[in-house]
Amino acid sequence: MIDLPESPAPRSTSEIASFHAHIYYDPATTRLEAERLRTWIDERFSVTLGRWHDVKVGPHDQAMFQVAFAADVFPVLVPWLMLNHGRLSILVHPNTTNPRRDHLADPFWIGPQLAVHGEKLPEESPIEQAPLPNTRVAAEILARPVTRKERRFSQLTMDQLDEKQKPLGEQIMKVSSIGIAGPYNPMLRSPVLGQRLFDLFHYLRWETSVPTKLNEFAILIVGRQWRSQVEWHAHAPLAAKAGLSSEIIAELKAGKRPPSMAEDEAVVYDFVTELTTAKKISDPTFARAKKLFSDQQIVDLTAVAGNYVMVAMMLAMAEETVPAGKEPPFKDKGVYS
Repeated sequence: MIDLPESPAPRSTSEIASFHAHIYYDPATTRLEAERLRTWIDERFSVTLGRWHDVKVGPHDQAMFQVAFAADVFPVLVPWLMLNHGRLSILVHPNTTNPRRDHLADPFWIGPQLAVHGEKLPEESPIEQAPLPNTRVAAEILARPVTRKERRFSQLTMDQLDEKQKPLGEQIMKVSSIGIAGPYNPMLRSPVLGQRLFDLFHYLRWETSVPTKLNEFAILIVGRQWRSQVEWHAHAPLAAKAGLSSEIIAELKAGKRPPSMAEDEAVVYDFVTELTTAKKISDPTFARAKKLFSDQQIVDLTAVAGNYVMVAMMLAMAEETVPAGKEPPFKDKGVYS
């Protein structure tokens, strides 16, 4: 039996900011097929269509045009391309901070593979988010009138609370920056559960063994994974007040792994990200955590991550958002969000 070589923990899909599909054609023989495929994409998907390049450009050895799209478009667009590419070759790759690796090591091909000169690309570059879609279907979506949807749970006021809800509402009002809105609005519908959760929140926010800066960082990591408007709105200022740098907060909000983290911050990022995406903690990651944190801190860090996944689920179920007049931290991704 051959032993596997040692390797670091699996990379997280949170590294991926967006995707590109490069659609190659021969100007003399398959340009019309490329035009037809481009028209079909324009009519069906909320993506960004790039310019026609009838001559070699960058690392690409053949004429092509680019399709840029967000990660949530991948499961509908890419299988469709697999069935409709005809005689065209398509290179699909992620966009991370390493364009050379994205094009050479991590892509896949639909149709025959062609030459790509990855040596022309840098090994490190700012991450590329998906640009604003420019297709016909995207324009139609933007042009649709906005209709207000009835709230799933009407916003409670203190005057509306009954004798079972009011004690919990009064406790919430003493500590919450958003009153009884956000997750508290649905929680108050089940006041016994709500009280148990509030007590857990109290421990994980004010009595936890995890330093406040790292605790708030863990909450933000979960909030970014879920694109939870309320979690980010409430906790980004708390993280900054606790000493988490504005650069780290901005990088995390942009979907990147912050490059300038201190050792304890990097351990928290990798620990929480691995636990919530890979659904396990590798031995190397646990060893790093064990080196810096006590057993209690590791348990409390796990609990705060799990708790705020639950909070994000509660917010998503109830479609709760930021208070009126406040700007949502995450912009709507469009039809596939």
